[in-house]
Amino acid sequence: MQTDQNNNQTGVDETSVVEFLKGNPEFFNHNSDLLPKLHIPHETGGAISLIEKQVSVFRHKCTALEDKLGELILVARENEQLHRRLHVLIQEVVSADSIEELMLLTSDTLIQNFRADDARFLLIDKKSGENHAKHPERYLSYDEPALSHFEKNFSSGETICCIPTDEQKQFLFGEQAKVGSVAIIPLKHKRDLGLIVLSSVDARRFGSNKGVMFLTELGEVLSRRIATLT
Repeated sequence: MQTDQNNNQTGVDETSVVEFLKGNPEFFNHNSDLLPKLHIPHETGGAISLIEKQVSVFRHKCTALEDKLGELILVARENEQLHRRLHVLIQEVVSADSIEELMLLTSDTLIQNFRADDARFLLIDKKSGENHAKHPERYLSYDEPALSHFEKNFSSGETICCIPTDEQKQFLFGEQAKVGSVAIIPLKHKRDLGLIVLSSVDARRFGSNKGVMFLTELGEVLSRRIATLT
């Protein structure tokens, strides 16, 4: 009686539902999210029952959740290993006696652990262009116009993973370089000190913010050490 009243209120009766399902045998294939909400007796014929279909849907969801859990565990293990390696690097950086030693240690570790094709330092020279004249591949003049292309990096103080703009790409690598994505780590302690740029030919490698937390923390440590060495 209650069912009839509910059907009358909605303007739908069982006959209409039955006719609709007969005319749309694929309905539950396209609306499988409804199956877990149905409550029906287990009566099977030649075709698969709805309960069997529900079990199949639940099994599929369970498998998907297990796969997702496996991925999360793998990421956690990778992050733990990465954290340990960066911890060792930070200890070596703290004891580095020169900018050159610091650059070499950091570049090699970043390329290996972040699967980058290239890692380069660009430091802002505060000695009236003295270092820039000796090592133009490492130092930027403090009044270098191209620094304006990295204002967002310095202002945020955090690593940014992205596909480089045309201006950034040309300045950092040249017009002919094949660069798909970059991770730009700002170096900043009381003043703008420079940048570390990881690059990859793969646009997906640094297309997301994977590992950004580690890189930002490393950048903060490097910034403090560089400030004492310059």
